[in-house]
Amino acid sequence: MHIMFIPSWYSNVRNKVHGSFFKEQALALQESGISVTVAYNEIWPLTLLGKVNEKAGMNFEIEGSLKTYRYKNYNFIPKSPLMFKVFNKRMDKLYKEIVKKEGKVDLIHAQSSLWAGISAAYISKKYNIPLVITEHSSIERGSYVRESYKPLIKESYNVAKKVVVVGTGLKKEIEEFSGRNDIKVIHNLVPLELFEKKEEKNNEEFTFFSLAFLEGEKGMDTLIKAFSDGFNGRNCKLKIGGDGSQRKGLEILANNLGIKNQVVFLGALLREEVAKNMNECNAFVLASRYETFGVVYIEALAAGKPIIGMYNGGAEDIINEVNGKIVAIDDINGLKDAMINIKENINSYNSDVIRADCIKRFTKESIVEKIIEVYKEISIEGEI
Repeated sequence: MHIMFIPSWYSNVRNKVHGSFFKEQALALQESGISVTVAYNEIWPLTLLGKVNEKAGMNFEIEGSLKTYRYKNYNFIPKSPLMFKVFNKRMDKLYKEIVKKEGKVDLIHAQSSLWAGISAAYISKKYNIPLVITEHSSIERGSYVRESYKPLIKESYNVAKKVVVVGTGLKKEIEEFSGRNDIKVIHNLVPLELFEKKEEKNNEEFTFFSLAFLEGEKGMDTLIKAFSDGFNGRNCKLKIGGDGSQRKGLEILANNLGIKNQVVFLGALLREEVAKNMNECNAFVLASRYETFGVVYIEALAAGKPIIGMYNGGAEDIINEVNGKIVAIDDINGLKDAMINIKENINSYNSDVIRADCIKRFTKESIVEKIIEVYKEISIEGEI
C-alpha cells in the first residue's frame, strides 16, 4: 500500500521541530511496512518576502528515510479563500511528481484539514483516491481559521472516507461541525524511546517544568500566578520551555510578582532538550485552556514524571489517579493546591508505574496498529 502523507505543517529551515509528531507518525507507518511518501505544500508568509534563501518550486529530499516532496513558495493572497485554489494546484503538481517517481498512490492521509485536508480532498476527488483526514486542531478555536474557510474545511471532512481525531473533546466538536457520527479517536503518536526514564536526579530545588508555544491559550499566566501564590520565596523553581509573542509579557509578570529568580524561561527547545528537561524536573505542569490532545503530557509520563493539567478537552484522556492531578481551567487556587500536593507527596508517585501505564496506553505500536486498521477498513470497503 502506497500512502501519500500530507502534513498541514512540517519541519523547515526556520523551524526544525515544526510538525515533528507528523514526521514521527510517517516514520512509524513506514517502519511497519507501509510505503509512505510525504507531500508538503511549504507556504512562506509574505512577511518573509526577500528573506528566504531557498529555491521556490518543487523540491525532493530523503529526510530521515522518508521520501519527501515539497512545493515551496509564498502565499501571495493570504487570508482569502482564493489561496486554496493556488494550494490545490501546488498539491496537484506534487501528486503528479510523486506518481511519476514513486508509482500509483493507493490512499491519501492528510494531517489536519487546514491546510492539508482541503488540498487533499481536491486531489482525492480529481483522481478518485480514498482520503483519510486526521484532525489535530479545533475549528472553533483555531487561530488561523476564518469563517470563509469553514465551508472548505467541512467539505474536506465529507470527501474523506474516514475522519480521525486525536482526542475525545475534539471528537465532539468535529462531529457537530461536520455532521458525521463515525469519527474515530486515535491519539497522537509519541516516540516514547526519546523520553526513557533516567536515573532520578536529586534537585536542590523542587523543579516544575512546563512546555508550550507561548501563544494563544496555553495558560502560562495562570501557571505563573499559581506558582507565585504557592512557592514565592520557597526552595522551588519553575522552568518554562518554548517561545512566542507572549514571552515578554510573561517575563514582566514573573518580575512583578517577585519570582523573577525562580522562573526560568528556556526559549525554544529541540526534542532532545525537551527530553533532558523532562528527566531533570520533579513534575510537569501545563495550564493550557484548550488542548486537542497534549503530546507534552505523554512525554512527561514517558519520563516517569507526575503531571498536572486542566479540564481542557485533551488532558482528560491522559491524566488519572496514578499519574497526577487535573483542575478547572484558570483556577489559580486549584492549580496552586495541586502543585503543592504534588510537591508534598512526590514520593507517593511511582515513576516506574507512571511510565508503564503510559507505554500501555500510548505506545507507538498501538497507535500505528489503529491507523493501519483504518486503512484496512477502507480496503475492505473496496476503495483500494
